[in-house]
Amino acid sequence: MFNYNHLYYFYVTARLGGVSNAAKYLHISQPSLSSQIKVLESSIDQKLFEKRGRNLHLTPEGERTFAYCKKMFDVAADFAESLKSPTEKQSQRIRIGVSDQVERPFIADLLAPLIREQKRGVEKIFFVSSAPSDVLVTQLRSREIDLLLTNKPIYADDVTELATAEMPVNLMVSTKNLKERKIRTSRNTSALEFLNAVPWGLIIPSYKMKLRHETDLFFQEIRARKKVVFESDIMSVVGRAIVDGAGVGFLPVPYVMDEVQSGILTLLGPKAGYWKHTLYLLGRKDEKEDETIQDLRKTVKRLEKI
Repeated sequence: MFNYNHLYYFYVTARLGGVSNAAKYLHISQPSLSSQIKVLESSIDQKLFEKRGRNLHLTPEGERTFAYCKKMFDVAADFAESLKSPTEKQSQRIRIGVSDQVERPFIADLLAPLIREQKRGVEKIFFVSSAPSDVLVTQLRSREIDLLLTNKPIYADDVTELATAEMPVNLMVSTKNLKERKIRTSRNTSALEFLNAVPWGLIIPSYKMKLRHETDLFFQEIRARKKVVFESDIMSVVGRAIVDGAGVGFLPVPYVMDEVQSGILTLLGPKAGYWKHTLYLLGRKDEKEDETIQDLRKTVKRLEKI
């Protein structure tokens, strides 16, 4: 008899394209996950994965096993749905995957109007998860999530672009720091002159992040140099460090709109931003567009007007 957990671990690993992503998703260690898969392979006397370069691929037997596992877990999900009470069935769960390159606290602000303005009838429950874009695309295809928010375009036959927002990126600095140094600024203050004049270093996303590459290109364009004092591949940490006055940095305005409006941060640069950072709302091509998707499309487009 097969071990259900072993089959599920194999299924998740195949679906997410590797042990590293699957281990994070399952909240277990990579060695433990690899060991469980080896036990499954031993029990059926078949090799399910093979390495090609640095990537893990399904063998023909692995593809056949994956197809059966998918049927099994789809049936299990249908069974779980059938056991729900009438009250539970009246609720609609909207599962949104957010790329780990997007500032996640900002997503709560984005969804807040949709959560507050629910109409009578079906109760909507928004569930938000985060992972790399490639993992989320796989989850979108396997219907583990309904929508995907990312800052990278995805070119695939089964994925459709529902909305985009060209968010302005401006230079952000702590208002408290400016007051303590008695530095006066305006939106027309030159970024190059400001960076050369102030003592604070640059806070920047890590080289893995799209916003980092955009910032590097802007620095090349204006021929600026600035000492980097802090970098991170967690966007919320980058934003927090700028808000706390640890340095200055470039951020999409919607990410820190509350801090700008409350006067915690001072924004420099043109209203249109020094450049645009794009947010994409993606869905499945075979999915019918309902009222929730239409509302979210409008919400995403409004980011361009901030």
